[in-house]
Amino acid sequence: MITTELDTLTDYIAKTNSTMFPVAEKLLYYNIAYGLLYGMAMDQQEDNYELEYTKDTVAAQSEYQEKARIHHINWLKINYGDGFIPARYKSEQDLISEYGTELTTVLSQWSASDPIYNYKGIHFFVYPAPDDDQDGTNRLKISAELLPADLTAGDTPSLPFNFQYLLAEYAAHRYHQNNGETDAATLRLNNFNTGVALMIETA
Repeated sequence: MITTELDTLTDYIAKTNSTMFPVAEKLLYYNIAYGLLYGMAMDQQEDNYELEYTKDTVAAQSEYQEKARIHHINWLKINYGDGFIPARYKSEQDLISEYGTELTTVLSQWSASDPIYNYKGIHFFVYPAPDDDQDGTNRLKISAELLPADLTAGDTPSLPFNFQYLLAEYAAHRYHQNNGETDAATLRLNNFNTGVALMIETA
């Protein structure tokens, strides 16, 4: 169902209207639920969502943007001019904990023999960045799982039709939660969780 149909269903479930529960706010909650549901589906069927592709590297650039939010990077390899080297994952939090205020300096001097990467949102980061003699075409190889782009008005979520209603259940849950309607919020969250469990079971 398209988002306008989800809006109607959400208003029916939550006993609201477009004034009480604005369309833009509903869409925000649909996208939160959409990311959660799609991520769970990916976790259950990783091979079905894995994409392998290449990217060009740019001198002095560590940050690269994807077309959608990154759910997981399975592996990443970079070529600094002498062949591809597997990079190892090292989270931003681990780097900050380990190097603190010296992190920027440490990353600028990171050895190309032991590249690392991490990711956040729609961006991933590779260290060290190549220099002018090391960058080039198709010098990054990546295996990743990307979440779908956020829904916009009129879109249809890429979920099995019989589970698309879960976006409305989640939006209704957040509406009741925001308004301090604890019993109604709990009911909608229970319905959402029950539907999620069934979706995973039948995936």
